[in-house]
Amino acid sequence: MTRRLISIVVPARNEEGCLADLHEAVKAALDSEPYDWELIVVDDGSTDATARVIAELAAADPRVRGLHLARGFGQQAALIAGMEDSRGAAIVTMDADLEQPPAAIVTMLREWERGSDIVHGVRVDHPDTSWWKRATSRSFYRVFSFLTRMPMEPGMLDFRLLDRRVANALVSMPEADFFLRGLATWVGFRQARVRYEAGLRRAGATKFGTRAMLGFALRGITSFSTFPLRLATYIGVTMTFLSIAYGAYVGVMHFVWRSPQPGYASTILLVSFLMGVQFLLIGVLGEYVARIHVEVKRRPRYLVARRTNGAGPADGDEP
Repeated sequence: MTRRLISIVVPARNEEGCLADLHEAVKAALDSEPYDWELIVVDDGSTDATARVIAELAAADPRVRGLHLARGFGQQAALIAGMEDSRGAAIVTMDADLEQPPAAIVTMLREWERGSDIVHGVRVDHPDTSWWKRATSRSFYRVFSFLTRMPMEPGMLDFRLLDRRVANALVSMPEADFFLRGLATWVGFRQARVRYEAGLRRAGATKFGTRAMLGFALRGITSFSTFPLRLATYIGVTMTFLSIAYGAYVGVMHFVWRSPQPGYASTILLVSFLMGVQFLLIGVLGEYVARIHVEVKRRPRYLVARRTNGAGPADGDEP
């Protein structure tokens, strides 16, 4: 019986301290399983020794391949690059920091064998995970699910298994502003979920600070929902009616009840509030215009500088 190939795609940006341990963990999880496997590490513009570690791993194990992007294009672009370069019947995407245990891949493969086309890994937070990270993660998924009407529970990160036909459907989508977490739910197919207990980062520092997480969340919401634009309309209509009501109140008090209406404080408050709302709505509109600007340029999502294969030196390297 032919052993099917499983591709593990790992984006890596300055992860020199994690890759060797990741490789050993993947070997421990999959070498005893009835599958062949390949580990594709996508170097997303690293400035440390990540490229050298990839080359060493590839030289020692031909199942390891490196894909070196021309610069840092971001995690989502690195994932797509690895998926397009993969050859497996199923593709597993995961981070390099070992917070997502490779041992959980075996459970995902069981679900895949039962007929699931997409198997989402759902993180159960480590006891030492900070309350801030837990709170912001849960808040994002609740807001995202509410605005997009796509059910995503907290902990559904980029640790998932994709059947080859699902991966082909995803990489064929022409949009440049890619949000894989949302698209993997949006495409449909038969989906399952596997819970795993998250570990702690093995080495290095996280690449997702508060600012990066907020930008990532905003990008995901504006990629899948037009509700913020509709909300601008709702706010505009509401403020119009409130202004008319307040104007009627002032008119009645002045002409009917002859009550003087000193309006300095209320005028300043109302003008300041309305200006704040206007700038907020202009900002929302600007986010969508920025997405349009990115899409219409039709630039490639990533550029590959070279490849590292176990059979020899990296493409483009000096021998």
